Amino acid sequence: MEKMRIIFGISIVLAVLTVLTATAVADNVLFFVPQNSSGAPGENVTVLLYLNATDDIWGGQVRIDFDPNVVNITEGKEMTEVTNWDLWDFYPYGYAGHPYAFITFMQFATGYTGDMLGIANLTLVGGNISGITFLEMPVAPDKTMLFDEQGDEVPTTTVSGTFACNKSLPVGWNLVSRPDITADNSTANVLAGVSYDAVYRYDATTKDWVDVTNGTMEPGIGYFVHVTAPSNWTFTGTPYTQMNISLEPGLNMIGWLDCKKTISDALSHIDGEYWYATTFNASEQRYTDTFNPVAPDVFNRLTTMEPGAGYFISAKQGGWLNVSC
Repeated sequence: MEKMRIIFGISIVLAVLTVLTATAVADNVLFFVPQNSSGAPGENVTVLLYLNATDDIWGGQVRIDFDPNVVNITEGKEMTEVTNWDLWDFYPYGYAGHPYAFITFMQFATGYTGDMLGIANLTLVGGNISGITFLEMPVAPDKTMLFDEQGDEVPTTTVSGTFACNKSLPVGWNLVSRPDITADNSTANVLAGVSYDAVYRYDATTKDWVDVTNGTMEPGIGYFVHVTAPSNWTFTGTPYTQMNISLEPGLNMIGWLDCKKTISDALSHIDGEYWYATTFNASEQRYTDTFNPVAPDVFNRLTTMEPGAGYFISAKQGGWLNVSC
């Protein structure tokens, strides 16, 4: 237990040092600890929101935007053990299907200045699809702002965080793709924490399989991963939101982006240029979900393209799949 406390303490210090280094010249910095977090669908995760203040702060408000498919912020509590504001409130808001969290805080007698001022203890819950979302704090008078004793707005810098909703991988073959971008694309790094013994991609030009178990895994490409024990695949990079992938005549095994789209919308750029699209059902270890653009909807079991999944597209001719979130 003592070792765990020491390790957790070191992690917080490192996170704070990272923020301080990145924003050394900035005033009044709002940031998350940890900056990047993750959890399984439905799992509760605690993330702390802090303020490093160079001005004397008497109050403010923070708006946090996120993708509700990937995460939800269900609860916020005041960090009274760190900073005891005279007024403090948390509100879960939303408009046109875009929820956000809103926090307000105020002092009456004296302001706060210094590092590691507590703003909120937040409960994040993993969403219903795998992927990554930014936790953004847009700075604007009606969004995120800080003010001084006179009620005047002071310079404010925010450091965005991310939340990754893990993808569950059952034993056997899984057709997957990366919804994130990282500096290290090695298979070992991309699948860190996953129990596997083989990874393959399909070369549409040579019509052959390529073993990348000891190679690399790139965004936009589909991969078959043979999982040896039930695993949670955690994404550690930033969202992959734009792809331009070449398609060869015949079968192409592609990846997907960090967003959910109906398949007709996702493949609208190549409408009329492909026969069908399909994916692999890892639970049943067979191909069960297919989309044929000329078939009645009742026959199409594949209706959406989602982060973390891989797909086969049967192209009528060569071309490019150019799509963004």
